[in-house]
Amino acid sequence: MSVSIREIAKMAGVSRGTVDRALNDRPGINPELKARILNIARDVDYRSNKAGRMLGLRKKPLCFGIQMPSQGNDFFIDVRRGISAAMQELADFGLSSKILTMKGFSVEKQLSQIRQLLDEGIHGLIFVPIDHPKITALLDELQEKQIPVITFNNDIEHGCRLSYVGNDYIASGQIAAGLIGLLSAGSPLKTLIMTGSVQVLGHNQRISGFHDVIKSDYPQVDIVDVLECQDDDQVARERISRALEQRPDVQALYITAGGVAGACEAIRVRGCAGKIKVVSFDLTDRTKAFLKEGLITATIEQEPYQQGYRPVKLLFDYFLDGTKPPQRCLTHNRILIREHVMNLDTIGADVPKEQ
Repeated sequence: MSVSIREIAKMAGVSRGTVDRALNDRPGINPELKARILNIARDVDYRSNKAGRMLGLRKKPLCFGIQMPSQGNDFFIDVRRGISAAMQELADFGLSSKILTMKGFSVEKQLSQIRQLLDEGIHGLIFVPIDHPKITALLDELQEKQIPVITFNNDIEHGCRLSYVGNDYIASGQIAAGLIGLLSAGSPLKTLIMTGSVQVLGHNQRISGFHDVIKSDYPQVDIVDVLECQDDDQVARERISRALEQRPDVQALYITAGGVAGACEAIRVRGCAGKIKVVSFDLTDRTKAFLKEGLITATIEQEPYQQGYRPVKLLFDYFLDGTKPPQRCLTHNRILIREHVMNLDTIGADVPKEQ
């Protein structure tokens, strides 16, 4: 028969509230006392009453707030699919969500939308953070209010959050560098970088990882400039077009985030399809079309479905029985080329998504 919290409290000589704080990693308990309670719980093989907790959640339904810069960015279509699937699975427990989206990376807009979600009474927050001191300060404030936060798709360098679900951006930047290096075939290769925003940690990490590998392994690759497009196709089209006018010697383009369609359209208009090697990320419908056309040489997929699905499930489990997720839950990188996508179309399949 399972040992109860009341019995553990009696063994430890403390209140039930103190045991609850220890078992669920809540603040307000002495570390030594917490360790002693956890040892007792382990010794008596304590198991939380998950069925009872689920019943409790039905009586007091949870609401998660979700905020993301998804407007105008096709990558988030599969992310939204993942969120919807997780919410549907947990709907019987009364779980609901409030989702707010924005275009681009405005710190003030993100703060405003998160404040709105908090005013509407959310119990936990899932969001794609901008790497800025004001966002860090907000995370610290939410920790004080005991509102758990999971970041997804992008992390933040400082600040309190329960977990991060998303890509290893340093690794994906290194993979992109390896692809560009191979495409150079040992010869000089003038390469342009287009990023989303310098305020997004993941975008910067993809550049950092790329730089490190190019510098150490492919010195023949010459990085001529880094442009910023705010994940906006129109901005990307204009800036790539202008850059190619000024640097007609560009032979490769590395796109760290959104704006892929705009960049490819600029290349097509200049008649450079197939002449400029393009390495991008993700596999949206438009990216597939550009791969088939030969405008994109290779793209690196990062499991967007899982980036939407996992945070909802992890946050729900945390509320259910205090299960703390890992600090980082990383999705896989998958290199895709034209022949891969053509083959998938032939067999009537799609890139498999982890369920």
